[in-house]
Amino acid sequence: MHDSKASVAMYACPRTGKTLRVCGDFLKASDGTVVYGMKDGIPQFLRYLPAEDRETEAQLEALNNLAIENGWERALAEVYGADQSSIRYVTEPSRASFIGLLPLNPSSNVLEIGPGLGQFTALLARRVNRVAALEVVAAQAKFAEQRCRQQGLTNIAFAVGGDDCRLPYIDEAFDVVVLNLVFEWCALRCRDEEFSEVQNRLLSEIARVLKPGGSLYLMTKNRFALRNIIGKQDEHCHKVRFGSALPRWLATVLMRRKGHARPMGMLHSHGALKTMLCTAGFRRVNSFWAAPEMRYPTYYVPTDSESIREARRNPNFVQGESRSSRLLMRFIPAPLVKYFTPGLTFLATKGP
Repeated sequence: MHDSKASVAMYACPRTGKTLRVCGDFLKASDGTVVYGMKDGIPQFLRYLPAEDRETEAQLEALNNLAIENGWERALAEVYGADQSSIRYVTEPSRASFIGLLPLNPSSNVLEIGPGLGQFTALLARRVNRVAALEVVAAQAKFAEQRCRQQGLTNIAFAVGGDDCRLPYIDEAFDVVVLNLVFEWCALRCRDEEFSEVQNRLLSEIARVLKPGGSLYLMTKNRFALRNIIGKQDEHCHKVRFGSALPRWLATVLMRRKGHARPMGMLHSHGALKTMLCTAGFRRVNSFWAAPEMRYPTYYVPTDSESIREARRNPNFVQGESRSSRLLMRFIPAPLVKYFTPGLTFLATKGP
């Protein structure tokens, strides 16, 4: 899967920026001062120790062993057979409908950050010249690599890293970057830094590796999603009710009462995230309403008022993932919908 001549040339040390080359089982800078290892042919750039618990590690090890022996589809069925929701999450083709929004062509070079078990990687690779897939969990990268290899795809270069939100690629290497339901969690391992500081660094890094005029597809959860507004438990705030929708200081107090010093992830409002994108160097920022919700979207509706009104005229248009959100969303005026959708979906273009 790893084409050393074509793909390794785009690697750079995430700490120094020096271009890296393969030397046996290592990646080194031209002066030999920077060394990164390779495992199963996949470059390893992790800064921190793995965060997975033993049960997860054992499950992923079994998944990889079975994928090699019996194929990736049977492996998923055997390991997650009792959990059909997990299998659906990593196999449902409709989850990849966002690809239709991307400005892709056969010469495009794409970076996918957080490919997970490869649910989108193969679909992207079939449309473009090359995909670089950067995954923070080594065992997931190994499975995704097997999954793509078994489908006959050879234009994908997997790497393990990005846990400090620094990207191991040279400047202006990509036409498109995909960041799908990763942004809210991306600073989880950087315990010595503020979440927002690390998230801003990731956006700046994405702008650095994009070519001028290149595009970022960013899907993340919404701080003021209706489920948070009405007091549902928020997994990002250790199941504190209202969670991310609360003032930051109050959410912190409630989490500390539960014994947690920091959140699991950080969500932002529509306006705050748009500002972050503009600050990072993106000049044209378009947003969409992924309906009924961001994990299994049926529609991508531009968030201008007229587009939302038009979507609502469709009798089959579903406005939320739960009964309560579907009911409440009907009463939100079109100009305000983008502030309360379950997820925030942006397609942003890097400025010159």
